[in-house]
Amino acid sequence: MRSSLFTVLFCTISFAGICQEPAKEELYPCGAPAGVSDFMEKYQKNPWLYAQPESGDTLWVAVQVHLLAKDSGAGRIPWDRLLAAFCRLNQDFAESRIQFYMKEPWNLLNNTGWHTHSTIPQGIDMMMTNNAEGALNAYFVSDPAGNCGYNLPYGGVAVAHGCAGPDDHTWAHEIGHALNLPHPFIGWEGKTYNYNNPTPQVLAYDYTYFHDTLDTQVPAPLDTALVEFVSGANCTVAADRICDTKPDYLSYRWNCNPATQMSSVKQKDPSDVDFYSDGTLFMSYADDACQNRFSAEQISVMRATLANEKADWVTPVMLQQPVTALPAQVEPVMGQSQPVTGARLIWKSVPNATHYVVQASRIPSFGYKELDIVTADTFAVCGSLTANKTYYWRVKPFNYRHACQPFTAAETFFTNPSSRTGEPDADGWRCFPSVISDESVITLETPPSWAGNGIRICVFDMAGKPLFSGETDCREKMQIEISGLPAWPGGTYQLIAVSESGVKRQTLVKQ
Repeated sequence: MRSSLFTVLFCTISFAGICQEPAKEELYPCGAPAGVSDFMEKYQKNPWLYAQPESGDTLWVAVQVHLLAKDSGAGRIPWDRLLAAFCRLNQDFAESRIQFYMKEPWNLLNNTGWHTHSTIPQGIDMMMTNNAEGALNAYFVSDPAGNCGYNLPYGGVAVAHGCAGPDDHTWAHEIGHALNLPHPFIGWEGKTYNYNNPTPQVLAYDYTYFHDTLDTQVPAPLDTALVEFVSGANCTVAADRICDTKPDYLSYRWNCNPATQMSSVKQKDPSDVDFYSDGTLFMSYADDACQNRFSAEQISVMRATLANEKADWVTPVMLQQPVTALPAQVEPVMGQSQPVTGARLIWKSVPNATHYVVQASRIPSFGYKELDIVTADTFAVCGSLTANKTYYWRVKPFNYRHACQPFTAAETFFTNPSSRTGEPDADGWRCFPSVISDESVITLETPPSWAGNGIRICVFDMAGKPLFSGETDCREKMQIEISGLPAWPGGTYQLIAVSESGVKRQTLVKQ
């Protein structure tokens, strides 16, 4: 079942780090199969037969994002980290005049076997079960079969949490594959280059890469690749067959020389000419700190792919304007006091922002968050906090297309001493307890001004969905049984009492 983040508000307790997940250094850079796609081979031979987008036009590409968690719902990539990765993706593709937008709300999936899958068939099952039509499908998982990421040409791309962030280019690399770009080192996959040995002119490689995970009884099929010369004499038929990506024989993660942005490993082509690999290319295996571009010919291939093979991913116009401002935090600010349960955070809307990430923490660095939500509103209600503590809170605005605005500076508030019943408000109205269990009796105390009026009681989840509704005569003190509230993430609800005398609200937290 698909759960939409943008229609459900999640209150979560989370850590800034991702615990017990493989680090980038523990994962192979990319699990995409080697070789040149049929489309690219045909396009390069006869480019005039294919539609060509106008050179100055920006191609807006729909992406369906799928966020995996364990069966329990734990282990999902943090919202702010995903948005930082999305911002980086569009920055990486800016020069190509290809930009991405989220076609539908994030798809939240709880499946331990997909969240950490050790084989590609598990990833195939994940994609074939959940793919959305008319979009590039991107899955964020803890471990995509031991890789930082991979692309299935008929499925989508998978990206590891540990390889997604503001300074990572794995998402761009895998989308490059989805748009028919190969690695520049075709033929060298799984091989370690040795400068002291003569460089061959032809290499054999397993063009399925995942073959042994699908059928271990049949030998892996092999293909051959010509080894590219520095002179470019065979660049149209060797390796990636793209002439403005120079020879590269390094099929492992490597660091570049900061001064030259080239590899520190010297290589030698089949004619004994020395060279170093280009570390700036997103499609290489250079470290993320080295990478910063697609080549002009690579860009042509990707744009041709979108104009022809993947035209259903593209929309002709930008759907949303940029988010260029930060919201003003209204309250609480400067250490104002708030109740332990139901602290309300309020900010002003920002032009073009459709959603906000809101976080609250007792730690100024937000390394541990007691509130971490996405909402379309301009307020958020905290659950149960710790009494007599200073809290920090901040807000980040975004929309389906623009996610590069930072968080606001942190504001502070201070929690009052804990009280399960709370003090009556200025009108004399009170609702308790605010912390409830599976079957609870809620007591309402109403002021004399409400006497004689009927009262309607409703309970809503934080997305505004009604869960309980009933009517009763208004008395100074009454009890209402509330049971069967779903085990909704975060367990936070709004009770609303309506009478001719007014409207009152109370936050309920289910433990």
